[in-house]
Amino acid sequence: VDSDGDGIREDSATGTPFKVTLGTTSGNEMRQQLTQIFKENMLQCGIDVELYYLASSEWFADGPDGPLFGRRFDLGEFAWLTGVEPSCGLYLSSAITGPIEEGFGGWGESNETGWSNADYDAVCNAAASSLPGTPEYEDNHKEAQRIFSQEVPVIPLFLRLKVAAARTNVVNFSVDPTQNSELYNIYELDLQ
Repeated sequence: VDSDGDGIREDSATGTPFKVTLGTTSGNEMRQQLTQIFKENMLQCGIDVELYYLASSEWFADGPDGPLFGRRFDLGEFAWLTGVEPSCGLYLSSAITGPIEEGFGGWGESNETGWSNADYDAVCNAAASSLPGTPEYEDNHKEAQRIFSQEVPVIPLFLRLKVAAARTNVVNFSVDPTQNSELYNIYELDLQ
């Protein structure tokens, strides 16, 4: 409900405006443009978004002080490297960042969302302990992805396009979107 007509929804009981923060790294034009677009889109829905930008070393610092891995944020935007194989292990309950003595995985873990789902953990662990190409591997990964897509602990925005070129006499050159470098298979490259 927007009772005062300012375009921002409020809690009907307290009148508190619906406002969240969105953080990401500074010095990255694409991320800053993306967060501006997100803010504009949320304003159209009646949600105020306060943007903030931090140096990568500060944003990605381990917890408890680092905002991302210390889980001290409302919304966060960052790039995540992916592989061809599903990476369900990133969001296991055992990978929740936090103090080990409190039952979390430690400050260097990957589940910065704090999301926990016992069914997801079970099928992800079953997939990880199965051989690739087996029905158990594929079925458990599919079930993990189904649970993940229903609960949406994170929203993947897009995959970054990779483009590369080589002379026509270079053999075995290919682009693999899961690799950090176009030279991931340098040992296979040759000239005709």
